[in-house]
Amino acid sequence: MNTILIFIIVMAAISVIGVKFKLPPFFTLVGGAVAFGLMIGSSPDTVFQQVALGCASIFNSLGIPILAGSVIAKYLAEQGLIQQIVSDLRTLLKRPPTLSGIAGYLIAVPSTCPITAFIILTPVIKFFTSEERKRSLLRYLVAIGSVLGVAYVYPTPVTYTLFDAFAPDYSPLIYNLVAIPLSLAFVGAMIWYVRRQCDFADITHEQVGYKREKGAFHLRAWAPFLVIFLAIPVGYLLLDLTHAGLLQFIMLAGMATAVATAKREVRWSGWVLGAKHGGVVIFDICGAGALGYIIQQSSFPADASILLASSLPIFLFPFVLAALIQTAQGSRIVTSYLTAQVLASTVIPSMLNPLALFLMIIGGAGLICFVTDPYFWLLHRTTGDDVKTVLKRYTLPQVIFGVITYLIALLIQFLMPVR
Repeated sequence: MNTILIFIIVMAAISVIGVKFKLPPFFTLVGGAVAFGLMIGSSPDTVFQQVALGCASIFNSLGIPILAGSVIAKYLAEQGLIQQIVSDLRTLLKRPPTLSGIAGYLIAVPSTCPITAFIILTPVIKFFTSEERKRSLLRYLVAIGSVLGVAYVYPTPVTYTLFDAFAPDYSPLIYNLVAIPLSLAFVGAMIWYVRRQCDFADITHEQVGYKREKGAFHLRAWAPFLVIFLAIPVGYLLLDLTHAGLLQFIMLAGMATAVATAKREVRWSGWVLGAKHGGVVIFDICGAGALGYIIQQSSFPADASILLASSLPIFLFPFVLAALIQTAQGSRIVTSYLTAQVLASTVIPSMLNPLALFLMIIGGAGLICFVTDPYFWLLHRTTGDDVKTVLKRYTLPQVIFGVITYLIALLIQFLMPVR
C-alpha cells in the first residue's frame, strides 16, 4: 500500500480514536507508529525498536526543558508567586484584558506548556471582575496569549524542534526579533477585540490576590525568568553552545534558580508536582517521537516529495502538512516535531529561507485547533461556553493568525530567498 495513503489512514485513526475514546496522546501516537510500521511491511521487531529509538530521541532533547518548565511553574504556584508576578505587571498593565493576555504569554514561555500557564493563572484571573461574561473573555485571552508564547518564542519545544531539524546554526536572536513582535501583535489584536466587547475597570492590587507595597518589586518571583533570559546570551555568545546545548543550559539554570529561591517547606512538594505534570507532557511528546521516527525511516518523505511536485507549490507544502498533522492530533509541539521529521528528508528545507520555513510550519500548526486540541475542550469546560462560542473565540483567531503568519513567511521568502 502507498505510504501516503497509509499516513492519511493513520492520521485519521489517531484523530477519531483520540476524540471518541478520550485516550491519552501517548497511546494514540505510539499505536499509530506501530500501525504505520506494520502496514508498510516492517517486521514487528524493527517496528518496536524504532518506537523505542523515536521515544528516546525526544526524551534526549526535550526531557530536561519540559521538566524544568513544569517544576518552575509549580514552585511559583505553590508559593503564591504567580500573584506577585501579576501584581508587578499590574503597575504597567492596569486593564484586565491587557494583563490577562500578557500574563498568559509571559508565564507560558518558561513553563513550556500553554495549558500549565492557563491552569496556574485561572485562579488569579477570576478575581479581576465579578461578571461571568467578562471572566470568560479574560480566560480566552490567557489561552490565546499562552498558545502564542509557546508557539512563536525561542526557545520553546515548538521552535527548538525546528531549529534542530533545519538550521542548527541559525541565530535565535534574529528569529526572535521577528517572532516576538509578530506574536505580541496577535496578542494585542485579541486584547483590542475583547476591550471592544466589554468595558473593564482598572484592576486593584487586592484583585490579584496580593496587596503590593509601594515601590516593591518581587525579585524572587521573577528570578527564574530573569536567569533564563540572561542565560541565553551567556550560552550563545560566551559558551558557544549549540541550540541543543543552549536549551538544556538555560532551562536547567532557570530550574536551579527556582529550587534555590524556594521556601524550604515547598522544595519537595514543588518538585513532585512539577515532575508529575512534566512526565505526562514528556511522554505524550515521546509518542510523537515514535511516530515521527518510523515515518522518517520509511519512504514517506520521498513519496510525499514526488506528490508535492505534481500537486502543491513548494511554498505551500510545509504550511499544509503542518495543518493536516495538527488537525489529526491537536498538539503544536507534536505537529512541529512530526512536520520537521517529514520535511527533513526532502529537498524542501534547502530551497527555503530558514525563517520563512519556521513561520510556515508555525502558521500551519495554528490553523486547525479544534476537536483534537485538548486546550479547546479545557476552555469548553472551564468557561461553560458551547462549542460554537469556543470556535469563535479560540479557534477562529488562530486561523486568522496562522494565515497571516504564512503570508509573512512568503514575503520573507520573496525578499530573502535562499541562494
